[in-house]
Amino acid sequence: MGGKTENHESAPKDAAADDATTPQIAALAPMENGWRLWVTVVALCLGLLLSTLETTIIATALIPISSSLGEFDKSNWVVVSYLLTYTGFLIIFARCSDIFGRKPMWLVALFLFTTFSLACGLSQTMNQLIIFRAFQGLGGAGIYSLAMAVITEIPPPQAFGIVSGLLGAVFATSSAVGPILGGVITSNVSWRWVFLLNVPAGGAIILVALWIFPKSPVRVKISLRSFARIDWPGSVLSLAGSILLIFALEEGGTQFPWNHAIIITTISLSGVCWLAFIAVQAFLDSRYSSKWPMLPIFPASLVTHRVIAASILTAFLVGFPFMGTIIFLPQRFQLQNNLSPVDAGIRMLALLLLSAFGSGFGGFLGAKKNFSFYVLVGSIGLQLIGLGLMSTLPDTGDIPHIQYFYQAILGLGFGLALSSTIIVSRMEVDAADHAVTMGAITQVRVLGGSIGIAICQAILSSRVRHDLRQTLSKQQLADLLKSTSTIATLTPDQQRATSQAYGRGFKLQTIVLLGFAGASLLTSLLVFKRHAHSWDARDTEKQDGAPRLNAEVESPPDSPPDPGGKYS
Repeated sequence: MGGKTENHESAPKDAAADDATTPQIAALAPMENGWRLWVTVVALCLGLLLSTLETTIIATALIPISSSLGEFDKSNWVVVSYLLTYTGFLIIFARCSDIFGRKPMWLVALFLFTTFSLACGLSQTMNQLIIFRAFQGLGGAGIYSLAMAVITEIPPPQAFGIVSGLLGAVFATSSAVGPILGGVITSNVSWRWVFLLNVPAGGAIILVALWIFPKSPVRVKISLRSFARIDWPGSVLSLAGSILLIFALEEGGTQFPWNHAIIITTISLSGVCWLAFIAVQAFLDSRYSSKWPMLPIFPASLVTHRVIAASILTAFLVGFPFMGTIIFLPQRFQLQNNLSPVDAGIRMLALLLLSAFGSGFGGFLGAKKNFSFYVLVGSIGLQLIGLGLMSTLPDTGDIPHIQYFYQAILGLGFGLALSSTIIVSRMEVDAADHAVTMGAITQVRVLGGSIGIAICQAILSSRVRHDLRQTLSKQQLADLLKSTSTIATLTPDQQRATSQAYGRGFKLQTIVLLGFAGASLLTSLLVFKRHAHSWDARDTEKQDGAPRLNAEVESPPDSPPDPGGKYS
């Protein structure tokens, strides 16, 4: 890969002493299929459960939080601030773990997540909560990213599909448990326990990780040379690009018109940051960077491989409907159908449990045969059907029972897509790029989800403003957008009109998400490979000690490899 990485040997090596132009990757050695492997997997799953739970548990807690702290118009930033740092640091944590080791970076992530969960629970203002959520997301990013990186390294090839499906099921299950748990907590005790419960759980996982988590066979020494290997320019540019873009999408159409100078400027600056990021990654991954010790956080050569590029783009687009649905469906039940947070969470079970089942089943299919392309395309087809059916639901307070069937179809599509994108990408990269590729897949999916949430919130706020401007006074409308508890002070006719306005906004959200799902179907077709690699072939590559990025040219099985190929 541009001469920047090479596979480590089984004997310990001093990573800091290696030549700066051919740095060792502090990856993990494969583990035997025994109890230590599965205890490690359980620890990874529990950490992943906590970090992803914080993405969805907040869905049914937002309204009680905003009623307690006020400033409902800022409440969406409680979600977005977490997702911003979650998004921005996923791939950064993955690359830093290549330099400093998987175990140290995972412990750092767990410590950050646990500490700032405590801070969130003690917040006294909405601004404090938003800031602490951002730091909590930083730790959550490391937990998620390193779980996906480690899971590509420690299991034997025949178990990878099962383990990846298990992680995907945990991710989806946390979505299932999150809204319900958030509703139970906020209905019975203070919303602060949504965050405080992470403190003892995170502490327990840290103790288990110290005891059982495997160490890298590459000996890592912390030095100035180690920090010099971090891609500082790329990290700053990716963070700035993400933050500026989400800010523009969040504030556009709500606080500022879309043609306002602030919105236009932030979108333009975001585009400049991403273009500069691409240029930096291309330079660091080229032969001209031989004198630079930095490892690109996302090697540009990865996106020249059609299957990997298509997988990353598909994961990005799938993030829009997945996170948009997870966050706004419980709000729909609460604001349009006047349900409690607990009832809203329970009525999402069809969607979320089928997501968990789909992820596990997709991993099972990947473990037996490499059917991941067909699973991926089929999963997006199910998403299109599910979203299309959900868009036909009435915008009144009625709750047709058929919608739970619609949710089941949509949830199955989400789950199958989660595991299949991981398996497709895993089959196409060498060991040195496992962590950064899994980090990229995760990051773009969460980035897509963050953008999707911002777009959906902008749609909802704009629709409510438009539909209620003649029904409510300016002060009532301002109070409603600040806190939905204002609905209780309205007249019955005004409450009915408000419910229908939210219903029309939620329906428009679904139609927009349907469009993104359609785009992801087109990109998923590019993942097709005539001679898809089997797990047996990847196992043989691993035993030969020379796994490499699979060539874009799909040669017949009997053709000899091209030693001068781009990816050799």
